[in-house]
Amino acid sequence: MELSAYDLVKAFDSFDYSFYSEGPKGRIRKIVRIRPVKRLGPNAFNLAFGDLDETSGQLNDKVVSNNHDRLKILNTVAIAVLDFMGYNPNAFVLVKGSSLSRTRLYQMTINSFWPLINRQFMLYGKIGDDWLPFKKGANDEEFMLFKKIA
Repeated sequence: MELSAYDLVKAFDSFDYSFYSEGPKGRIRKIVRIRPVKRLGPNAFNLAFGDLDETSGQLNDKVVSNNHDRLKILNTVAIAVLDFMGYNPNAFVLVKGSSLSRTRLYQMTINSFWPLINRQFMLYGKIGDDWLPFKKGANDEEFMLFKKIA
């Protein structure tokens, strides 16, 4: 199954990616930002995702744009992660929604595409203080993604 995605533009000097969501609410600029988490070591990175606030120039991960293109957006974010992992194959990426409902949305999407994700990545979910291999039906609070080494 081929999923559609938006065209990504990667920043020259960082792992910032941008694209435009297009739908009934218009054209909305989205940002995927992958940054080191130094306290966790040299291979730890955090993924932040949201709309670009045109006024402040900041990433807003709380806004709900509701442009009716959720799967296309999430697939585009996944492509950004794949690109990042191509440059950093030993990295792990932490992903947590800005709200419980967003984290749940990420989990439902992972469940839907688990066979595809599982082919390329090892995925762990955090419940309480424990990181466990991803399991459908668990209620994870955060995710940690590693690229499988062939």
